[in-house]
Amino acid sequence: MRFDKTIDKHNHEVNAVWGAKAPSLYEERERIATVLLANILGGPGSNSILNRELREKRGLVYGVECSYTQYSDSGIFAISLGCDKSNVETCMEIIRKELLKITQTPLSDSRLRSAKKQLKGQLAISSEGSEAQCLSMGKCLLAYGSVPSEEEDRKKVDSVTAEEIKAVAARIFNPDNMGRLVYL
Repeated sequence: MRFDKTIDKHNHEVNAVWGAKAPSLYEERERIATVLLANILGGPGSNSILNRELREKRGLVYGVECSYTQYSDSGIFAISLGCDKSNVETCMEIIRKELLKITQTPLSDSRLRSAKKQLKGQLAISSEGSEAQCLSMGKCLLAYGSVPSEEEDRKKVDSVTAEEIKAVAARIFNPDNMGRLVYL
């Protein structure tokens, strides 16, 4: 791991973040696969892998989520969680196991189909908010010189393969690429 730092803040709740360098705004195929990966691992639904494993099955965390931020020259993938001090090591071990699984085993066809359907639904709902839609369109216009249609976005999501998700997961979750910060 690039760094692994734990700081005792004398809090009741542990706040932890795992982070890694991720594909840039201009790595098209990898970027779309990473968006799907973030949604599958820690998206807003209770069916995301980390939410299901840490919260729904075991009740170990107050919350867990993944985020992916894209920049012109790189990106950041982050996993953040809040839990009791007594659960932190168990949570970290479960996260390690789930990251290892997703880097070694491609998603099943049904799991991939379901993830794509969920992401496309989230994109459709987010496009209804005029402010968020304008910000997204402005970002696309600045970065790419044009704004893709909703149909083009859906086609990009549909074109991602399980192998592409596995490959981008292996790239992001390479231990030499990751860092972890834990506030106790």
